[in-house]
Amino acid sequence: MQDNRSFFTQIFTTLMIFSLAVGASTVAFIYSWPWEKANPEWKPNFRLVALCGEKKEACGISYGELDEAKAKGQISLEMTEAAGEFEEPLNWLKWSRNDGVYEVKASSWHFQTSIRYKVEKDAPVLVAVQDVDVAKAFTYGMGAAMFLVIGLNLRRLRR
Repeated sequence: MQDNRSFFTQIFTTLMIFSLAVGASTVAFIYSWPWEKANPEWKPNFRLVALCGEKKEACGISYGELDEAKAKGQISLEMTEAAGEFEEPLNWLKWSRNDGVYEVKASSWHFQTSIRYKVEKDAPVLVAVQDVDVAKAFTYGMGAAMFLVIGLNLRRLRR
C-alpha cells in the first residue's frame, strides 16, 4: 500500500511520534531508575523533612545542616503527618511515612533525589537512595525513541 501523503506531512507525523516516544520513554526511565540499597551514604545536600520553629511546621533541611539545627533545638525529625509536600526555593519536597520509614523526594526540572531513612534515637539512618539524573534519563529516552521510530519506518518500507 502506497502512502499518498505529502513529504512534509510524513515528516511531521514522524516527528510527533518521536516526540511522544521520547516523553513516554523518559518517564519510564525515571520511574524505573534503580535504588542504591547495598551501601548508601549520606550526602550533605540530601533533603530531610522536619518540624521547625515554635509552630512546629513542616520544613526541609539538608543533612549537612542537621547537626547545627539540632544543637540549636530548632527541629524535630518525627513528623506528625503521614505524608505531605511543600515547595522550597529551589525544589519541591514530598514525603511519606510507612512503617517508620520515611521516603523523601526532592525534585526540580533537572534532578530528582529520593531517600528512604528511619529515625532512630533522634538521628536519621539511611536505608536507600535513588538519585535520578534527569538529563541522562532524557538521553536514554531519546535513544529508545530513535529505535522505535526507525523500527516503525523500516516496517512501513517492508510493505
